[in-house]
Amino acid sequence: MSAKRGALLRVLVLVFIMMVALGAVAIRSQWTRESKPYVPYENAGKSLPVLEALAQEHVTFLRVQDWCQAYSDDRERRANTLQTTCTFKDDYQPFDNASEKRFVELKSKLEDLPYEIDWIKIAYGPDGALLTADLSVAIINPFKRDWLTYDPGYALPKDRPRETVHHRIDADWYYTWEDGN
Repeated sequence: MSAKRGALLRVLVLVFIMMVALGAVAIRSQWTRESKPYVPYENAGKSLPVLEALAQEHVTFLRVQDWCQAYSDDRERRANTLQTTCTFKDDYQPFDNASEKRFVELKSKLEDLPYEIDWIKIAYGPDGALLTADLSVAIINPFKRDWLTYDPGYALPKDRPRETVHHRIDADWYYTWEDGN
């Protein structure tokens, strides 16, 4: 057998082995998906104690990114930058020593979250009780957004294919994926 034929035979055998291996992986992952459906952010419910702790402080917004640190509560709205891309509103004041200390205390409450987040928005009912909350999950891709919504008894919002997709997590929580492209 010539050297060229031997090399070609080895390449063909290698390609065949790789195809078999990839097929086995595909079959295995399909079997796994059907046997136990994947629920994105299935530990979202573990965030509720953190939301309740922030509700005790009457927090309505908390952002904890490197470039933007901000909070609002029933007393004030403070941020390290006044860019509306950070605060989403114009009526924030720059941090002073007391508000910067408060921000650090509020941020420390996030340590018990099961996921790293960029920001949290909290809404309260007429009685002042926690009504709903959105948690923007920190992800690497700047063109995609994931967030968790706490809304007991919610009706799952309608999807916009390839733009916004919602997934039920449990009776109180759902997950939203949004394509920012």
